[in-house]
Amino acid sequence: MKFSHGANLTAGSSNTILTAPAGYDAIVSYLFISNTTGSTKSIDAVWNHSGTDIDFLAAKSLSSKEILTFGGPTGAFLVMKEGDTLSLTPEAASTFVTIVSFEFVPATPRLNF
Repeated sequence: MKFSHGANLTAGSSNTILTAPAGYDAIVSYLFISNTTGSTKSIDAVWNHSGTDIDFLAAKSLSSKEILTFGGPTGAFLVMKEGDTLSLTPEAASTFVTIVSFEFVPATPRLNF
């Protein structure tokens, strides 16, 4: 099943925007982040994979009204296994929005990596 989810992010707090549910993998095909604040603010993004935080954005500055996207074209994706999370943390006193598009597929056996 394919889904898209949009959210207004809570400033100064970690916002979990996606959790791969038990029995499923989540294939993330697109992530959109926008700073709707009137000034430059920063955001962090973390993929928690099997209990390990993988920071793929650290204090990334976005100007007012600037957008940031990941994925989109065919073949660009992130496969999250069941229990993995994707979280965004915007700077305090900021206003960020996000859209994440993904598909849930039944969990498959894993190689050890």
